[in-house]
Amino acid sequence: MTSPSQRQRYAKESSQSTWSGKLVAIFAVVIVIAFIVAGVKYVNSQVNKTISAKTATVEQVSGTIMRQWLDVTRKHTDRVSYCIVKAVDYDKNEVGRREVIIPAGGDKVQRIEVDITTTVPAASADVYGCSEDLPFYLSVPS
Repeated sequence: MTSPSQRQRYAKESSQSTWSGKLVAIFAVVIVIAFIVAGVKYVNSQVNKTISAKTATVEQVSGTIMRQWLDVTRKHTDRVSYCIVKAVDYDKNEVGRREVIIPAGGDKVQRIEVDITTTVPAASADVYGCSEDLPFYLSVPS
């Protein structure tokens, strides 16, 4: 007795399985392209960063004031810029925030002292971010 061929034994391949395979492949390619685009944008944003800041140290002044020293590095010292700093409690909840204007001039790296008013005693403070584009509600002190 001869055995039937594969085609005779099993039904013809459904067109649905070929479509689903193509859809999975297209989806995978789209995901890879999205990751590549996101990676390129991230690298460009890091390379083109004109101002950055890091916390040097913090000190609890009182129950509602956290003092923070931050080291600000700027490429363009001739431009006014600002940083947002925040204080957090032991559970890492934000309990205070302040915007600090950095006037034009000075060194490329500056240490700035900031007092952050808090709603409850804070455990630490950190830099949220910096920019050279001042929002409309901030004005440069004269």
